[in-house]
Amino acid sequence: MSLVKTPERIVLDVRNALHAICSTGKGRCWYCDVRLPRVEEAVHRGWDVQRVEGERVASIILVCPSCQLKPEEIIAAESTLAAQL
Repeated sequence: MSLVKTPERIVLDVRNALHAICSTGKGRCWYCDVRLPRVEEAVHRGWDVQRVEGERVASIILVCPSCQLKPEEIIAAESTLAAQL
């Protein structure tokens, strides 16, 4: 029997991760590079923290609410925003 354990996937607590990252004041969306707001606003707006499994190391990225949308939804959201202005 091997003593090597199979790594278990760690469940990511998004709220705690956002709190930790917001406290540094340096978080940005992985896709569009928009700055991460304060933790309360980030949670309210729907920012997400995602794990990206790599070959040797897993990375954690921030994704803003706009970048979580599908391309068709982004176009519709931009049209709605433009109409409101």
